[in-house]
Order: sequence, then C-alpha cells, then structure tokens
Amino acid sequence: MPRIFEFRTYDLHPGKLDAFKRRFSEHSTRLFARHGITLHGFFEIGQIPDGAVEEISGGGIVLPIVDAQFGQDRVAYIVSFDSPQQRDDAWRSFVADPEWEALRAASEVDGPLVAGESTVVLTPDPVSPMQ
Repeated sequence: MPRIFEFRTYDLHPGKLDAFKRRFSEHSTRLFARHGITLHGFFEIGQIPDGAVEEISGGGIVLPIVDAQFGQDRVAYIVSFDSPQQRDDAWRSFVADPEWEALRAASEVDGPLVAGESTVVLTPDPVSPMQ
C-alpha cells in the first residue's frame, strides 16, 4: 500500500494563532520526527471574502482570492506515514509522550488553543507526484 497522507485543519480560539504556531514550530515538529510523523507542510488557511464572485468560462470556474485574509485563527498541515498501522501507532505514541503532555499543558495555561479540528486521510493515486 502507498504512503498514507493526513490533512489536518484546526480552528483556533480567537487570538491563539501565534501561540499555536509557536508551539508547532518550537515543539510539535521535533516531536513529530521522534514519533515517525513526517511533516510536509504547515499553512495558514485564508478566508475568501464573502463578496468574491466566481468567474465562469467554458474551461471551468475561477474563484479569485486576491483579497483573501490570512491570520484568521485557522491552520492546516499535511503529514505522512508508511502505512495505516504506522500512522495509528505514531499518533498513539505522540499523544502519550510525557514531553508532549507537559508542553501542551504549558502552552494552554491561559486557555486551550484549539476550538475544533478535522482530519482527512488520503492515499496517493499513481498520477500524484507525492507518493
């Protein structure tokens, strides 16, 4: 079976973007490596303005994002694993790591950072350059 990719998005509590990014860059990435979680990218999710108008042509639809707003307390990242079992084992190991538990608690002393999250698990099609 090909690698398993995971796309995670997080809705953060208002004003917690910088704290989440700091925890992620200073701690999570190092702990991911320790537990066999391969990080491919970390992103701020842009908010497309409500008034954005789709441009429709014979070739498809374009939704202009020139006025998209970033820094809106939403982030995403993509990680990968060698197999479904390795993915499950890696996350179980990560969340049980005493260092992670302490870092998470310390970073949330003024309240939780994450209001909600979602996970999509993907496996690459042969046409995908990410394998």
